[in-house]
Amino acid sequence: MLSLVILGSCLAILGELSRSGLNSARAARDMTQAELFCESVLAKVRLGIIKMEPAFDVPVSNSALMTDEVLDTHAADLNDTGGSLWVYSLEITDIDEYGLVEIAVTVRQNLPEEHRPIGCRLVRWLALEPEEEEESATQ
Repeated sequence: MLSLVILGSCLAILGELSRSGLNSARAARDMTQAELFCESVLAKVRLGIIKMEPAFDVPVSNSALMTDEVLDTHAADLNDTGGSLWVYSLEITDIDEYGLVEIAVTVRQNLPEEHRPIGCRLVRWLALEPEEEEESATQ
C-alpha cells in the first residue's frame, strides 16, 4: 500500500513537471517568433517595403511580412475572433538635427491581457538619406 502511495506521488510530481516544461517551451517558441517578426518588420522598414511612418496594431499577416508559404504554415495562428494572432506597432522619433531617427518596433500577440500575451520590442537608430530628410521636411 505504501509503495502505491509513493508511486502515485511520483507520477503526480512528474506530471506537473512535464506540464510546466511544456508551458515554458511554448512561451520560448512564442518569444522567438515575436523576435523574428520584430527583426522582419525593422528590415522591411529599412528596405522601404513598409513605409517609415507610425503604425499601431497592424496585423502581421496583412503587412507583407510573410510570404504565402509562411502564411500557409501559420494558418492556425488566428485568434478566436478570426484576426491575426500577431500585431505590430511602429514608432518613429527624430533624435537630433543630424538626421538620426529612432525606430521602435513592438510585436505582440493579439490576445486579451488575462491571457498574458507575449511581446517583443526592438529599437534601432537610423541615419536618413539626404533626400529622405528633404522629403520629410517638406511634408
